[in-house]
Amino acid sequence: MDNVIDSNNFRANTFDVGTNGTLVLNSFDYNYWDKYEGYDLDKDNIGDIPYRPVSLYSMIVEKNPTAMMLFRSFMTSLLDRSEKSCPHLRRKV
Repeated sequence: MDNVIDSNNFRANTFDVGTNGTLVLNSFDYNYWDKYEGYDLDKDNIGDIPYRPVSLYSMIVEKNPTAMMLFRSFMTSLLDRSEKSCPHLRRKV
C-alpha cells in the first residue's frame, strides 16, 4: 500500500499489475504502458484518459488460478473488449 511507481516502461507483460482486490492504494504516474489504447490530443506525451493496469481477467485469475488455462483464448479477448467498452465491469468481480 502507498507505493509510488513512476517513470517506468511496462512492455510485453502478461499482466501489468496484479492485485487481490479492486481497491488500489498505490500511485502509478508518468509510466509508459504498451497496452494503452487511449489518445493524446494535446501532444504532451501523456495520455488524456487514464490507463487502468488491472484487468478484469487478471482479477478472475487471482480468485481462480485455473482460469489461466484460458489465457490468449477467444474468451479472454472477448472479456478484454467488453471491459474496454464497459469499464464498470471490473468492480463487479
